[in-house]
Amino acid sequence: MTKMRISLILLFMGVLFILTSFQKSEDISFSNSFKIYFSTHSTILLNKVLLLFKEVEKKNFNSDSAKTLLSKVRIEYKSIEPFIITFLPGDARLLNRVIIAEMEEDDEISSYVVPHGFQYIEKLLFSDSVLFLKKKIKDEVEDAYTVIGKLNESVSYMDIHERDVYEAMQMHLVRQFMLGFANFETAYSRTGLPESAATVAFYKEFLQQAYPEAEKLKTFSDLYKAIDNAVSYIGKIKPGSEPDYFTFYSGYYIPVSEQLDRTRDMTASNNTYNTNAVNYHVRSIFDPQAFNSFFFLPAKQLASREAVIELGRTLFFDPALSANNLRACASCHQPGKAFTDGLALSQSFEPGKSLTRNAPTVINSVLQRKLFHDGRAFTFEDQAGQVMSNPLEMHNDFSQVAVKLRNSPGYVQWFRQAFAVSDDTIISSRSILTAIAEYERSLIGMNSRFDKTISGRDDQMNADEKEGFNLFMGKGNCASCHFIPLFNGVMPPEYVETEWEILGVPSSKVKAKHELDADPGRAGVINVDIFRHAFKIPTLRNVELTGPYMHNGVFKTLEEVIEFYNIGGGTGLGYNVPFQTLASDSLHLTTTEKFQLISFLKTLTDTVKLTSIPSALPEFPDNPILNQRPIGGEY
Repeated sequence: MTKMRISLILLFMGVLFILTSFQKSEDISFSNSFKIYFSTHSTILLNKVLLLFKEVEKKNFNSDSAKTLLSKVRIEYKSIEPFIITFLPGDARLLNRVIIAEMEEDDEISSYVVPHGFQYIEKLLFSDSVLFLKKKIKDEVEDAYTVIGKLNESVSYMDIHERDVYEAMQMHLVRQFMLGFANFETAYSRTGLPESAATVAFYKEFLQQAYPEAEKLKTFSDLYKAIDNAVSYIGKIKPGSEPDYFTFYSGYYIPVSEQLDRTRDMTASNNTYNTNAVNYHVRSIFDPQAFNSFFFLPAKQLASREAVIELGRTLFFDPALSANNLRACASCHQPGKAFTDGLALSQSFEPGKSLTRNAPTVINSVLQRKLFHDGRAFTFEDQAGQVMSNPLEMHNDFSQVAVKLRNSPGYVQWFRQAFAVSDDTIISSRSILTAIAEYERSLIGMNSRFDKTISGRDDQMNADEKEGFNLFMGKGNCASCHFIPLFNGVMPPEYVETEWEILGVPSSKVKAKHELDADPGRAGVINVDIFRHAFKIPTLRNVELTGPYMHNGVFKTLEEVIEFYNIGGGTGLGYNVPFQTLASDSLHLTTTEKFQLISFLKTLTDTVKLTSIPSALPEFPDNPILNQRPIGGEY
């Protein structure tokens, strides 16, 4: 080896060492800045919790003073909440768990998860029996103090990287402004607005400490300006009044989200993203590509996904999959009705008879963790398999379907091409299920008039429709269950936990509309009391097309649905509904407000490029009768 080559190698290694050392130096500097910030605010938080404890400990404590102190505690908690959730998720659940009775999403045979933390303390402080709950409140505050007291030590031992910190802030921005801003966490104190303002203000404080010279850079100055604008806007909202949610999201939240992403792109040394439900590379969560569909329902990696989707589309509309060659998936999921069937109760396999529930839409069904009204399926393959084997639906099994389809040269060739370089080239139960599932995964409609308008890409909503959105978020209390922007019950920002609601839906039987519907709902899958008559919260996207409404189609129009919620659900109707999760008091919506709310819901319609059907079905040379089968089924 020549001396020159050795010199070049040594030079290269020296440059590499310098760059690596610089990178490590940057990482260490950022990590130290983060830990100083975290230590400072965890100490402040601990002191504020101590003040709350001392107030509650008083012999005749003042509940109003305790409420004020709790509000200060919660605001300070927002300074480090995104990082606790990311780096210490167990502690986060102890400090700010939702107050509804719940079970772990993937462990539903265990006992109930007991509520703890700030939300639970708030509920106790606002109780009419607050004085009798003093010991319970004190115990909860003391538990919170103990947890917070250990946070700083836990973080001090961690390797903190820019990527993880930015991702924590981005996820928390979604959490705070999709949930906290609408008082999901503060149902009693209604302090979601000041907490939201504090959240983004803390972002600015942290970034200024982490990058003291960066304010001179346009990306940072634009982010700080967007944060200041959002804080200023929230500060001008009069206490007790509802904000203009539409204006805030479109004009203030989105700029913060967009600039935070740009700052991350410019700053973070390792800027790869973890696999999350939300795609943080886009401007905001209102972007049509804001969600990673494979996070919700993982699928196989396919060599030619588009070919498999087209094959799945044809199978979806082919009645050859049913035992009598007359029923297809599209029999109950019709494109013109946003992939529902327009029936109160879906048609049974036996003509003239009905099932016990109706068919939910499959548009955007990929953007959830559980399928069917009762959530009994976790994958499209499982869902399709259950429908296929149900004697009241397709009355068939996939092994028999596979044998049948192998008699079609067209299908044989199609499967061979679609599943090339895989193990599924031969028609099988698995390949049929995979193809149908891939087609259903492709049915995503997130570009409605609402989406285009709120994201600033086009203005396609009138004043009544925008005011309807404000009612949806505020007075109507709809967003506390139908979380934006998916408008279903999968909770942001992790989009892992599924919300179940007990509404007290009336019976659909003509003579028994004054009675509670007997359907056990989720309890038919997990037999526990908190799931009795509970159903998965459906998406409201395309709701204009998916009536009649509720699992049993008891309500024919959106007007009837709104009135049901307005009077307080089943309890408001006078039914005995144990564990009803819907507030039973009236919303006091006016006629104009009901109109505006429904007008807004109709802006969520989007079936563009989703409703095409096959022009023909593959033929069976030896079965002329089967070749006469109608596309989409006969009934």
